[in-house]
Amino acid sequence: MKSRIPVVLLACGSFNPITNMHLRLFEVARDHLHQTGMYQVIEGIISPVNDSYGKKDLVASHHRVAMARLALQTSDWIRVDSWESEQPQWMETVKVLRHHHSELLKSSASTEGPDPSKTPSASADAW
Repeated sequence: MKSRIPVVLLACGSFNPITNMHLRLFEVARDHLHQTGMYQVIEGIISPVNDSYGKKDLVASHHRVAMARLALQTSDWIRVDSWESEQPQWMETVKVLRHHHSELLKSSASTEGPDPSKTPSASADAW
């Protein structure tokens, strides 16, 4: 069996409030990707937007983050990340994607340990 490509699903938005359909979208996307046989969804992330987004009647981000955390209490693979909502100003989605990509790279590097191909060999140390 060939190795599946790991995937993280990320949803940015106001989540004002979070709904069952927001959560259902994650489930549908994961099921579809798994059915292709090519992908393995390893995590889902909900990223509520910053308060300065400007949407009418937007509830304060700390409340939206808390509501999302409550909604996800029983999920073992979707989590809320408050980073976007805690920034000093609204951020473009591409910047949020870059942030999460960077964090995932850091996380995978720390769990995998050093790359043996980049570690000096014993004979190289002897010179």
